[in-house]
Amino acid sequence: MGEHRTAEQRRVELPAGDGHPELACGVGDWDTEAYGNHRVLVRAAQAGPVLGAELPWRRRDPDPHLVDVVVLAPSGRRVRNTLAVEVTAERGRIAFEPVEGPGTYAVHYLPYAHTGRAYYPQAVYRQPVRTADPAWVHAHGLDGPDAGWGRLPRAEAFRYEAASAVDSFAPLGFAATEDERHKLELADPDADLMLFGEDRAHPLGRYGRLPARWARGVPGAPYEGTADRGEFFAFQVGVYARTDLAGLTARVRGLPFPVRCPSLGGTDARGRPLTRRVDVPAGGVDALWFLAEVPADAAPGAYEGEVEVSAPGAVPRVLPVRLTVTGHAAVDGGTGEPERLARLAWLDSTEGHDDTVVPPFTPVTCAQGPDGGRELGLLGRRVHLGADGLPHRLVSTFTPAVTAVDGPPHDLLAGPVRFELGHALALGPLTSEQPGPGRVTWKIRASSDALLVDTEGELEADGFLVLRIGVEARADLDLPDVTLDVPVREPLARYVMGLGLTGRDCPDTYDWTWDTPTRNQDSLWLGSAHAGLQLSLRDEHYTRPLNTNYYREKPLVTPRSWAGDDGLGGVRLRTADGVRTVTAHSGPVRLRAGERRRFELRLLLTPFKPITPRTQLTDRYYHAYATPEEVARYGANVVNLHHATPPNPYINDPLLAADVLRAYTDRAHALGVRVKVYDTVRELTRHSPELRVLASFGDEVLAAGPGGGHAWLREHLGEAHVPGWVASDVRDVAAVTTGESRWHNFYVAGVRRLRERLGVDGLYLDDVAYDRTTMKRVRKALTGAGGPPPVVDLHSCNQFRAPDGFASSANLYAELLPYVDRLWLGELFDYAATDPAYWLVEVSGIPFGLMGEMLEGGGNPWRGLVFGMTARAPMTDVRPLWRAFDALGLPGAEMTGWWGGDTAVGTGDDAVLATVWRGPDGATTVALASWAEDPVDCRLTLAGAEVAASAPGIEAFQEEREYAAGGPVRVEPGRGLLLRLRPAAEGPRLTSP
Repeated sequence: MGEHRTAEQRRVELPAGDGHPELACGVGDWDTEAYGNHRVLVRAAQAGPVLGAELPWRRRDPDPHLVDVVVLAPSGRRVRNTLAVEVTAERGRIAFEPVEGPGTYAVHYLPYAHTGRAYYPQAVYRQPVRTADPAWVHAHGLDGPDAGWGRLPRAEAFRYEAASAVDSFAPLGFAATEDERHKLELADPDADLMLFGEDRAHPLGRYGRLPARWARGVPGAPYEGTADRGEFFAFQVGVYARTDLAGLTARVRGLPFPVRCPSLGGTDARGRPLTRRVDVPAGGVDALWFLAEVPADAAPGAYEGEVEVSAPGAVPRVLPVRLTVTGHAAVDGGTGEPERLARLAWLDSTEGHDDTVVPPFTPVTCAQGPDGGRELGLLGRRVHLGADGLPHRLVSTFTPAVTAVDGPPHDLLAGPVRFELGHALALGPLTSEQPGPGRVTWKIRASSDALLVDTEGELEADGFLVLRIGVEARADLDLPDVTLDVPVREPLARYVMGLGLTGRDCPDTYDWTWDTPTRNQDSLWLGSAHAGLQLSLRDEHYTRPLNTNYYREKPLVTPRSWAGDDGLGGVRLRTADGVRTVTAHSGPVRLRAGERRRFELRLLLTPFKPITPRTQLTDRYYHAYATPEEVARYGANVVNLHHATPPNPYINDPLLAADVLRAYTDRAHALGVRVKVYDTVRELTRHSPELRVLASFGDEVLAAGPGGGHAWLREHLGEAHVPGWVASDVRDVAAVTTGESRWHNFYVAGVRRLRERLGVDGLYLDDVAYDRTTMKRVRKALTGAGGPPPVVDLHSCNQFRAPDGFASSANLYAELLPYVDRLWLGELFDYAATDPAYWLVEVSGIPFGLMGEMLEGGGNPWRGLVFGMTARAPMTDVRPLWRAFDALGLPGAEMTGWWGGDTAVGTGDDAVLATVWRGPDGATTVALASWAEDPVDCRLTLAGAEVAASAPGIEAFQEEREYAAGGPVRVEPGRGLLLRLRPAAEGPRLTSP
C-alpha cells in the first residue's frame, strides 16, 4: 500500500471539498499566464445587450479593487464590454455584454503577468483597465450614480474553478463575511476562542481569516476521523480567536495512544526538545496539528477523547475527538502515501544523532598528554591539547599528494593557539570524556579575581574541532581587546581562502572587519593541500544564514563577542620569521558584573580524507535525464536525476514519485548504473502535502522574507515568504526554507526512505542550506540503510557575488565536505583568468580530500586534467577522455598531482604544471597544462633524465604525435597535453584510444 501511484495521481484524486457556501468548486483548464489561476463561472440564461452578475468570491488578496476583472465568452474570447461596478473582498458586481448569447461565461478575477527571470518570476497583478465602449456604458446607465445595477437582468454565478487542485482556494481559502462572523460570535458571546475539527485533507496553511466553512459550522462539534492500525494519523483543530490569544496550549485526554502536537513543538534539528509559541490575534485563526500514533496491535473500533485548547487569561474550550480504527494495517505508519500527512512524524526524527563513525573515518583516540593536556588522534591528523584546553600542536600525516595518510608528520602550528583577555588566569584541571567512538569532549575552568572563563571543546572523527569559551565578569570590567592567535608555519600556510579573499597564494599581510549585512563571511581557510585548517568565529547567537541568491534576506548575525561592543573587531594576518599568524581581535568589550559572553571558534582540520583518483576516473557521471538504457549505452555508470524530470518531478520531495523512481532505479541497477537524485532542503515544492502545514508554523520552517514571487506563493503564503525556484514545465513552484529547522529531521528520514525502499544510491546536492550536523546525519542515513557505499556529490554556483554575500563556495561548504564524495563547483566559475592556486583551492576540492568536475562552458579540459577533473556528460562529450583513461591504464595507476611537490616529472617552466600517473608496470603518463601567456617549449624529464613522449590522438583534446627525448614539447597558452612517457632509448609506443 502507498507507493504504487504517482504523486500526481494521488493528488488529483483528492476531493476539492466544498467550503464555499454559494458555489460548487472544481478545476478548469485555461491560459493562466493570461487570466490568472481563479475564476467564477456565471450562467447567462438569456441574450441581450447587458447582464449583471454578483460574484461571491470571498477574496483574501489585500486590495481587490486594484486588480482587473476579465470576462471570457463561452468560446474563450474576451468580452470587451465589461464593467466592474463594485469590487470588495466579499463580493464583486460586474456588468457585461453576453456577446455569444446564452451560455457559460467565465469571470477571471486575479489575472497577473509574470515578469523577471523564468526560474524566479515576479507576479504583477493586472490593474483595472477600461475596455468597455463608453457608448455601451452610457446606453445602459452604467455611468450614473448607482451605475444602473439594480435594473440589470441577472446572470447566475454557480461555480468556482481553479487552474489545478493545488491552486484551489477550496475549502478553507474562502473567507467568511462579516455577517457570518457576527452570527458565529452571537452563538457563544462569552467565548474567548472557538474550536473547529478539520480533516487532514484541508490544511489551513496561512489563510489568516476565518474560513466560511468554519463560520457556517458548529464550534466545538466533534471531530470524527478514520485511521488504520499502525498509522500516524494527522488531524487539525482550528482556532478562532475572539480576543488576543498569547501562548496557546493544548491537552489531549481520553485517547488510549500517544498524541503529539507538532504545532506546539517537538524535537529540533539537534535532537533537543523544542517548544513553539503560538499566538493568535483577535479575529484571526490558526490551526493546531495533532498526530495520533495508533498502535499496530490496536483493536479495531471506535475511540473517544478530547482536545482542550486554552491560552493565559482565556477560558479553555474542548473539542471531542472520535477516532475509528480499521482492521487494516498501515505500511510504515502510512508514510508511503504523502497525502495522509503521516510523514509529519518525521519532524521528530533523531536518526543520525549519535557518535558512531562512518567510513572512511576512524574512531577518535584520546590519551593523557605529558603536560596535563590530551593527545587526540583521528584519520591522518593528531591534535595535542595543552593544559589550557587549547590546541598546542596540529599534525597531519597526509601524503603531499593527499592520496594516503601514512606520510611524514607535518606540524601545522608554529606554536600554541592563544586566547587572551589581558588578565592572568589560574587554570583548573582539564577533564575529558568520550561519548562514543566518533567524538571526544573536554572542559576546563580558568579564573581570576575579575573573571571566570569556562572552556568546552570537542573533536570529531571527521576533523571538526570546536571551542566554546564562556567569559563571565565577577565585577564590572572593561576589556580593551580580546584576541585569538593562531600561528601557522609559513611553508604550510601557502594558500588562503575566505574573509573576502578568493582562493589564492597567501599574502603576507591582510586585514578584515565584520560586515555581515552584505558579507557572508566569518571563516578563513589557510594551508596547503595536505595540511590546513579553517577558522570560523561565532557566538551563541549564530543562526545559519540563507545562501544562493537569498543571503540578504537572512544574513549572518554579527557575533557580538568577536565584533566587540563598538563593532571594531576583525581579523588580521601577519607574517614574520617563517610564521603566519591569524589574529582575531574584538576591540573593546564591556562586561557588567555577572554578564557572560561566549567566544566560539571552530577549526576544521584539512584534508578530511584521502582523495581516490581511481574512483574519480571510473565513476562516470551522466547529469541529465535519460532512460537507464540510454545512460548505459553512453558509457556512464552514475546518473543524476535532477528535479523536473519524470522520476523526480518536484523540487526536494522525490518521494512524491516513489513508484516511478523505484522502477527507474531497478532498471538502472540491472544495467550497472547507480542512481542519485536531486534532494536538498533549501526550497520545498508546493506539491508537498506538508507545505501548508509547515506554513502554519510561521517562520520556523519557511523562511521569512519580503513575499512576492510566483503568483501561487502570493495567493497561498501571503507576503512574508522568500520566493524559491519555479519550473514551469512541471508547474512546480517552491518556497525557501530556513537554515535550520525540524524540516531537517524530516529530510534525513526521507533520505533513509529513498535509500532503503527505493534503492537510490545517493544524492545530488545543488547548493546546501543545512550545516554539518545534518550532512553527517544524511551520510549516516545513507550508510545505515545498507547496500553498496552511497555516493554524494555537491554542486555550487560561484557564491563570491553580491547576492550570495561574497562567500567562496568551497569555504562556505567546507564543513560538509567530509561527507561528500565529489564536487561540481563550476557554475559561473572563471576557468580562464584564474591561476593554479585558485583552481586548487576554490574548484578542485583536493585540499579537503575529494575531487571534482568542471561546469561553466565545459571548463578547460587541459587544465582540469592536472587536477584529475573533466567536464560532466552529456553537457560536454567526455567519452574520448574516458576511452583515453582506460587505454592508458590510469584508473589502476598511482596519481601524484603537481601540488604534491615532487612529481618526478619536470617541464622546464613553472607556468606549465605536470600531474603524473604511474602504473603497476612502471608505465608513466603525464598531464600537462599551461598558465603561461605565450606558447612554451617544454623539455620533459623523468627523475632528472630526458624522456621521449607519445601523445595519443584524443578527439577535441589533442592530435596524435611523437616527441623525441630532449626535443621541445610545445604547449599552447591555456592548453595542455596527455602524454605517455618512455626512456629515450625506447622506440615509439604510440597507441590511440
